[in-house]
Amino acid sequence: MEISALTNSFNNYTKNILKNKKSSKNTSFGSIYIEDSCRLGKASLSQNKQFLPKFFKSDALLLNDIAQHYPNQDCFIRKGALDFPRLEYREKPPEVQIFTSSIFKPYRIDIDPYDKEYPAEPLLLYDKSERNCILGLSSYISLNPSLSFTVKAGYELHKKLIEKKYQIKDMLGRGSEADLGEENLIRKAHKEIEDVEVAVTRYLLESAYAVLSDKPSAKQIYASNYPKVQSRLDEKRRFDLTTSLAKQNALQEKIIEDRINSKMAKEVNDSSNEKDKKNKSDTQLDICAMAMAKYPNKEENIRAIQELETYMLENNLTLV
Repeated sequence: MEISALTNSFNNYTKNILKNKKSSKNTSFGSIYIEDSCRLGKASLSQNKQFLPKFFKSDALLLNDIAQHYPNQDCFIRKGALDFPRLEYREKPPEVQIFTSSIFKPYRIDIDPYDKEYPAEPLLLYDKSERNCILGLSSYISLNPSLSFTVKAGYELHKKLIEKKYQIKDMLGRGSEADLGEENLIRKAHKEIEDVEVAVTRYLLESAYAVLSDKPSAKQIYASNYPKVQSRLDEKRRFDLTTSLAKQNALQEKIIEDRINSKMAKEVNDSSNEKDKKNKSDTQLDICAMAMAKYPNKEENIRAIQELETYMLENNLTLV
């Protein structure tokens, strides 16, 4: 079974984010949050329920790198079936975030999941779904399947959701009368992209089946990637913290100018080939487009998901 090049497109990782139940949370980088009672499976440093969930540094770095690519979206890793992760996403509000402090829990950030304008919406991994032990855990054998792989796919799916939300909003804004009934705007948009979500879910499960049926060692997966990822993220973080915005902009302009000059110096054929490669690579990175192209039939996808999920659970092809 073919595994997409997407797996290798984000060999990078995050620092744990603690999200207490209800409204108390602390965040390390503000885009991905994890509920304090969530179980992370074998790849967790803290499997004892007395302690907060903690990722291995390699997994933390990967999630951190993913979060940097989605600055206007929040991802919530919530407790789902058997306490394994489920996922919620929301459009990050443009307002300044409010926090409270106390002696015991300083800097608690309050987030309202039922915010009327920016609600948190479940995607891919749901509260009562058992597939969260197939796709929802940090993988001890591979980047695909893994929690980080699924979070990345969820971000891309959420983009489709927000795109549909604004399409509906624009339509209503032109004076058309539309009664959404008891549905809010985000739920209406969600229904409109269900075919994409189902296709992505099947894609993830197919990929999970392929990896879990033929397990490589964790050492093989991480040995070549981890040092390079850590070095790159550390360098990027230090540059951001020690370089003024004006200097960053000047350097960026210089980089762009160099790239333009470099491209102009190349032969036409080489430039054309490079463009073709880039376009092909961009297509491979769009998991929603890939999934829809590969699995266009929604009803068939639903049947395939049920059959594959049942088979994998019965045969212990999970990350538990």
